Amino acid sequence: MTARELIATLPLVALMATGCDTTTGPQGGEVRIAVQQALTGQTTAAGSFAISGAVADSGQTTEELTFGGPLTVSPVPVTFRRTLTGRNGTIVMIGNASLTFTSPTEATLAGSWTVSSATGAYATGDGSLSGSANFGATPPTATITYAGVLRP
Repeated sequence: MTARELIATLPLVALMATGCDTTTGPQGGEVRIAVQQALTGQTTAAGSFAISGAVADSGQTTEELTFGGPLTVSPVPVTFRRTLTGRNGTIVMIGNASLTFTSPTEATLAGSWTVSSATGAYATGDGSLSGSANFGATPPTATITYAGVLRP
């Protein structure tokens, strides 16, 4: 973890330690969104998220996925619609990614996202994503990091 990434996570640590809402309204700036999720169906997933940076929040997330090809032919194009619901509002992100298998049960993710709608402390924005998926787990799991900018 770089010093910049460590500094970006400090507001989230403070928020989680105090349970206080440090967001007073729409703000702009860099954000980092950490997602932990598991598949709930063939094309749906659910889990938790934590945002740090210009907005600090955490909560639940759901995702709808569309695979652009069979999971047996790597890389697999993926489109998604992710909803994040936290104490400070809701954000809906859409985007594209590529799922590249590194073994028969593990894959990496890389792609981009944009905000399609938001409420509360959230705003318009966009960025990139990276992560990993474990299809050998029951149910399959993924860890994804979204990095980018939110604008008021």
